[in-house]
Formats: sequence, C-alpha cells, structure tokens
Amino acid sequence: MATFWKNVSDLRKQGLIPREWRSGQLSEFLERPRGPYAPNTISSNPQNYSISMEGTKIGNSVKKGSPPKVWRVAPGQFRLIEDPEDDMPTQESERSRARERAEEFRSQEERPANDRWDEAPNPLPSRPDLPTPPAEPVPGSPDLYPSIPITLTSEVRQYLASLRTTEKKAEAIILMYLVSKYGRQAEIEEDQDGADLRVTLDGNVERIEVKGTESSTLAWSQLKVSSPKSHDALVSGDASIYRVVDVNGESPRIYVLTHGRHFTLEPEPRWAVRRAAPKDDRYPLRGEPYGYERPYDPVAEEDWKALK
Repeated sequence: MATFWKNVSDLRKQGLIPREWRSGQLSEFLERPRGPYAPNTISSNPQNYSISMEGTKIGNSVKKGSPPKVWRVAPGQFRLIEDPEDDMPTQESERSRARERAEEFRSQEERPANDRWDEAPNPLPSRPDLPTPPAEPVPGSPDLYPSIPITLTSEVRQYLASLRTTEKKAEAIILMYLVSKYGRQAEIEEDQDGADLRVTLDGNVERIEVKGTESSTLAWSQLKVSSPKSHDALVSGDASIYRVVDVNGESPRIYVLTHGRHFTLEPEPRWAVRRAAPKDDRYPLRGEPYGYERPYDPVAEEDWKALK
C-alpha cells in the first residue's frame, strides 16, 4: 500500500493533480494499462485510508488500525495528510493530528450515524424501523427481472410523502435498504464521479445510479441516462442502476440492473423545445407571408363608393 501512496505523492510533486483531488483524477495516471492499479483499487483506497478533519468520518482500513493517509475534505474529495508542498514540520503536525483523530474515533464504543443520513436534507427525525431485506433478490416480477421487495412502515411512508420528487423518494428508499442490509459497517455517501451513491465495505466499492418511477413496472421507456460520466460508469461496470418502482406505494421494489446483462445504452437525438410566440387575434396576418397579384392594374371605377 505504501507504493500506492508514494505514487499519489509523486503525482502531487509533478503538479499532475491538485492539492484537493478525487479518485477519478488518479485514474488517468495510475489505472491499467498505463499504470499498475485496477480501477477498484484507485476508487477504494482513498476512501478506505481517509479521515475527516473533525474525525467523525473514517475509512474502513483506518478503522481497523491502519494509519490515515488522506483528509476527506468533502464527499469524494481528498487531500494528502503529508502533502509534498508542505514543509516537514507541517507534514509531521498533520500526521500527528490525523492519528489522534483516528485514535479518538476507535476509542468510541459505537460509530456515529451513517454519513449519508447525517447529511440528508430531510433526515428522518426518529429513525423509524427500517425494512427488512431478503437474503437474496427474489424472482417472479412481472418484468421477469429479480427484484427486492421493501415493506415500509406507516412512519416511513409519511416521510416519503413529504419528499417532492420521485428521485428523492427513490434515493431515500435505497438508503433505507442499504442501511438495513449493511448496518453501520458500510460507508454510504454521494459518489460525485458519475453515479449517485458510493457504498464502501471491507475495501469493496459499489457505485449506484438511482432511478425511480411511480409505475409498478420497470417502465423502460422512461429510463434515461443523461450524464456522460454516468454512461461511462455504467458501461465500464463500475456502477449499476438501482431502479425503484412504485415509489408512492406501500411496498415498492428495487431492481438492481447491470449493463450488458440487464440493459444496454443507446444514444438518442434530442431537440430543444422552445415556447411558441402567441398569436395576436387582432392582427391575424402578422408574421404571415404575403404577396401582390397584378400590383400595377388600375382600380376599377365601380369599386369606388365615392363615384357612385
């Protein structure tokens, strides 16, 4: 692992990555075949060896006793604790501070509440009972794809009803499912690199693109991917789609869809829609094309009322 962090430090020395960077910025230089590391290593190591400045968010490797290597300055954004731009006293001070934060965290009996729940704009105030997921996805859906049934309590349904958009409801359902499945062992946070959510557990990273629908079926015609980064993450297999159907129902279902197995991505032409200018009934011909027929012919005398 020391070699990995030396490579990251070398990238900083050469000015190839900024002081605060994301995992995706390492890929260009360290990912195979150009570099020595697999994509999963590059995406998981910064998360696993990170700690937040206040010491409340900590990577799995640090939690198990490894020294922290990076500060987690924002979701998905990191800074080397021993940055080569800093002088030696500053590096030593940062290293000591990070280790103290890690020791304080490890000494706690329980890990604080899940990161995503703390950062959610409308967290559930009383943390109601969470749905119990099955051990494995169960088949038998009308769409012939395996799905995960979610049974919601009345309190959870009331909370979901307060959310304004289908996507926010879908994300809340997925978060509840992930928390009930992994408990406090997994780190769940915003991905910010092409997907919506990132789940880290024991060094393994799962990236999730959240899609929701009010329909009780997968509603394929409504399922769209608009971001190029999302497209690349799905096609490469780094992310999967969690499709939540029947988000307003009592028992929504989650479909876990992977590219190449469950779906393909096809480009579509798009047209910008603009509002048409309203027509003025007082001048119905305004804006219409017009022309003259025989403009030089004399006016017939019988057409002049004054001569009659």
